Amino acid sequence: MEEKKASTLFEEMKDDVSSYVQNTIELAKLEAFEKLAKGSAMAAHNLILLFISLFLLLLVFVTAGLYLGQLLQNLWMGFGIVSLFNLLLLLIILSVGKKMKSSITNRVIAFLMEKDDD
Repeated sequence: MEEKKASTLFEEMKDDVSSYVQNTIELAKLEAFEKLAKGSAMAAHNLILLFISLFLLLLVFVTAGLYLGQLLQNLWMGFGIVSLFNLLLLLIILSVGKKMKSSITNRVIAFLMEKDDD
C-alpha cells in the first residue's frame, strides 16, 4: 500500500474544506429563501384577511349608523355616534401603539429565528 504524500493530503483537505464552505453557504441561502417564501405567503394571507375584515367592519358600522339613526329619528346623530365610537377606538389603539409595535417585532424575530423540525 502506497502512503500518500503530505502535499496530496493537504490538497484533498483543501478541496474538502472548500466544498464544505460552499455547501454551507448554499444551505444558508436555501434556508433564507424558505423563510422569505413562508413570510411572503403569510403576509399575503394576512393582507387578504385584513381586506375582508375591513370591508365587513365597514358594513357593520354603516348598518349601526343607519340603525341608530332610525332609533333616534335623526340619521346624522346615528352616524355621529358611530363616528365618535370609531374615534375613541382609534385613540385607544394609538395609545397602545408602542406595545403593539414591540409585540409585532418580537413575533417577526421569533419567526425568523425558529428552527424547522420538518
